[in-house]
Amino acid sequence: GGRTRAGQPLEEAFALAADADEVIAVGVNCCAPEDADTAAAIAARVTGKPVVVYPNSGETWDADARAWTGRATFTAGQVQGWQQSGARLIGGCCRVGPEAIAGIAGTLGAA
Repeated sequence: GGRTRAGQPLEEAFALAADADEVIAVGVNCCAPEDADTAAAIAARVTGKPVVVYPNSGETWDADARAWTGRATFTAGQVQGWQQSGARLIGGCCRVGPEAIAGIAGTLGAA
């Protein structure tokens, strides 16, 4: 399984929300797009709640250079995998712009 940015196993992190009636959905935000499949599947399995996937573009923020580095790995084509893994609320975080959001909507068949 995956781990949180702080190093905890995702199973343990999501288990904290499993029995909390106040928590209506669980998921990931601002993670690398390639980590979303595993995270969504774990969140769905552990909690049985609707899953949120809002990854970043895949680029990395370099605080010293005060600039984004690397390349964007987020694609609308990944959306179906996230959905198959359990995601029901899908969007994007850092550096995921309107064009990518439109691609998500198109992939999911939104009007």
